[in-house]
Amino acid sequence: MLKKDNSPAKKFIFLSLTILLLFMLAVFFILPLAFPNKPNGLSENNSEETEKTFYLNKQYNEGDPLLTTVPSLEDMITGPIITDIDPSLGKKNAAVIITIYTDFTCRYCGETIANAFKLQKEFPDKIRIIHKDFPSADKTFKSYQAALACRCAQAQGKFWEMSELLYKNYNNLSQVLFNSLAKNLKLNEAQFKECLDAEAAANLVDDNIKEANALRLSGVPTVYINGQELMGEISYEEMRNNF
Repeated sequence: MLKKDNSPAKKFIFLSLTILLLFMLAVFFILPLAFPNKPNGLSENNSEETEKTFYLNKQYNEGDPLLTTVPSLEDMITGPIITDIDPSLGKKNAAVIITIYTDFTCRYCGETIANAFKLQKEFPDKIRIIHKDFPSADKTFKSYQAALACRCAQAQGKFWEMSELLYKNYNNLSQVLFNSLAKNLKLNEAQFKECLDAEAAANLVDDNIKEANALRLSGVPTVYINGQELMGEISYEEMRNNF
């Protein structure tokens, strides 16, 4: 009569095979059912995702594929990074996107923005305007502080209103003025002042400055109509003729 073999070696082999089988079942059957693949990491409802469009440099070559160097933003983009983080006016699916890199100490920037508004009002379903900050990177300068104040107004849903007032006072910017404008716009003054000292608004301005530098912009205003760059003050007629 045969005896049942309960040797430790055979018990170990049996246990190992059982664990391997359970692992394969989990990897190939259970996990795919529990976490179905979603393209590009997007959720099923793409409308809830943060919109982001890049004008990528299609000529970019990473060079030696064996090297793991991280490409710079300057290497990767040839135009604006379009997100729903930056202030915009118009429909997200508009065929024409006018992106304006600007500085609130620049009179011509205000005039260029006004021309873009006029055009967007004429073609509300076709044109979207996007604001990009490109002040001095020195945080003690009025241009940077004005950009920060406008971002803090954006946090309370009053970006464009603050923007218009800042352009009207381009040669008279000060912290006293910012606080006064916030009061006139009926912003929560405590929240506004707290925002001015917080990192969140500064990060938005800094990101725009990095983007403008990566595009090697030499000044403001700089306008992109979709991917086409136009430098200097742009008239209504010039904008209209470029889309």
